[in-house]
Amino acid sequence: MTFQPDKSGINSLAGFAYQIKVFAYYTFDLKPDTQVEFETIEDVNLKAIAPDQIDKHSDKFVCKVSDEGINKAIQVKHTSISNAVAQQMLLNWILLENSPHKVGKYILFTDKNYQNDGNIFEKDAEALYKIVVESDKQKNATISKVKDLYGADYIGFEKVYSQIQSKFEFIDLEDIDVKTNDKASLYFRKVANLIVFGQRLKEFLQHITIKILSALENGGAYILTYQEFISVIEDITSRFTPEITLPSYSNFKRINRIDLKDSKLSTSREYLQLKSCGLTDNLIKKHLLYGMYYYETSLKYMENNRASKIDEIEDTTFEGFEDVKFSLASKGIDTPYNRLEETKKNPNSYAVNNQIKYGSSIYLTKEDVGENQISWEDDENA
Repeated sequence: MTFQPDKSGINSLAGFAYQIKVFAYYTFDLKPDTQVEFETIEDVNLKAIAPDQIDKHSDKFVCKVSDEGINKAIQVKHTSISNAVAQQMLLNWILLENSPHKVGKYILFTDKNYQNDGNIFEKDAEALYKIVVESDKQKNATISKVKDLYGADYIGFEKVYSQIQSKFEFIDLEDIDVKTNDKASLYFRKVANLIVFGQRLKEFLQHITIKILSALENGGAYILTYQEFISVIEDITSRFTPEITLPSYSNFKRINRIDLKDSKLSTSREYLQLKSCGLTDNLIKKHLLYGMYYYETSLKYMENNRASKIDEIEDTTFEGFEDVKFSLASKGIDTPYNRLEETKKNPNSYAVNNQIKYGSSIYLTKEDVGENQISWEDDENA
């Protein structure tokens, strides 16, 4: 027998990433008095709400649905849909149809690569009802909850089955990235500058991912209102222009993790230089992250044909370091730690924030950066 690795974890992560993509796809459908939700009544839910029900001070607040309110309950599948999966989906929707939530549309959203046909009603109401009433699964199972509701009421079961069928929509998207790109084109001004558009959209997707992960870590759902969506759009648009490139440092920090046990990292020149300063592991991680953030930002400068911006930042940082080194030596306090700290204090008008300023100095301690290389501790052979 040939060994087959367990890919369930990988597949689960792929499915989760696809859910986030679908959530992002629907954010661009937001209108005033609507919100899009992640993991509330469905994987993704697009909800119309009454204006006076919006709590603008909390993204954790789940608005009650008004009489005019409508939910688009979106089940996301990044896999082939078996009969068992289709049946479970229908049972969940039967319970949802009996809840206080007013669902106007039940959507099955899948990737065309899996060649799903959307025929989740292969069993008619009578056949599914028979399976429900004959089920002997434990009480907390979905099918048991449906049985408790309709075990003696086939007419009611058939009615709710028909209601769901009439509200059902199947979306089989060929390339969600392309479609999201198209939907975002107006918000992020694709026609004005293609490079800046791409940077804005990437920053938005990163922001959404961070918000969702943070909400799930705290045991809650993530809800994005139209007002908050517009605020995010405005913020990102102002931070990415042909003249300005400013990625969110806080989001960058949450996505990137430093592992000091990584042999490639622990033998790198920038790590060894920080180590010579006597910093704790946490402080070394923080400074390495500054360097990574600066490097990622510099790549965006290059995308925008702004290589001169990199030169200005790095030349200013290096010249400041040389001044610091001379000053410390003249005072008899020239140590690796003092070099680092005093260089960080030097002004750099070309760096838009402190993290870029700090990061440029960490980046310049790397191997092969050329004549502007910085050393907190002089190399032995220097």
